[in-house]
Amino acid sequence: MPKKTKTKIVVFGAGGHAKVVLDIIKSLERYAVVGLLDASMELYGTTRWGYKVLGGHDQFAALQKRGIKCLIVALGDNRQRQAVFEDAVKAGLEPIIVVHPSAQLGSGVKIGLGTLLVAGTVVNIDAVIGENVIINTGATVDHDCRIGSHAHLSPGVHLAGNVTVGELTHIGIGAVVLPNCTIGRDCVVGAGAVVLENVPDGVVVAGNPARQIQRGEKNHGL
Repeated sequence: MPKKTKTKIVVFGAGGHAKVVLDIIKSLERYAVVGLLDASMELYGTTRWGYKVLGGHDQFAALQKRGIKCLIVALGDNRQRQAVFEDAVKAGLEPIIVVHPSAQLGSGVKIGLGTLLVAGTVVNIDAVIGENVIINTGATVDHDCRIGSHAHLSPGVHLAGNVTVGELTHIGIGAVVLPNCTIGRDCVVGAGAVVLENVPDGVVVAGNPARQIQRGEKNHGL
């Protein structure tokens, strides 16, 4: 039986999150990573985990000339990930969806391009995940949830049924969101928070129960 040809891809990012992404890609056995890209010029030409850092955004056109048309953006920061994702799409590259083999997906689940589901994640029936989202280790998304593009659900986050999370929102490690709550666009939910009610756009909430602690400039280390 002929060996199946792997799709050649590039990973944008050379930090710790990229290391996780590379490990998942390796387990899928569908892709051949030709190298890494990164915004840090000091990394150009170096080797990270066996992969050469080829350059940055300037390589998008050159990669396509080599027949490499797919990538995933492996950056934890939502705004940085959004910017690279949008630049890559404009340049004609296609973001891939990466789902760890241990992830559990219910029927009717929709997942946008460029989204990553890490080990142990569960996404239940009729949930919709936007583009370029990170659903991190062991996070659960229950039925009918809506996750906006470029959001990040940290390890151990649990969303109950019919929760809406706005684009660019970051939910910290171990946070819990109760049913039917809406968390707005560009919010931060602190680690371990318990969200009992709606959260407006652009604010930071933390605690149990979650309370607003900041508006505008945010501490994404929560």
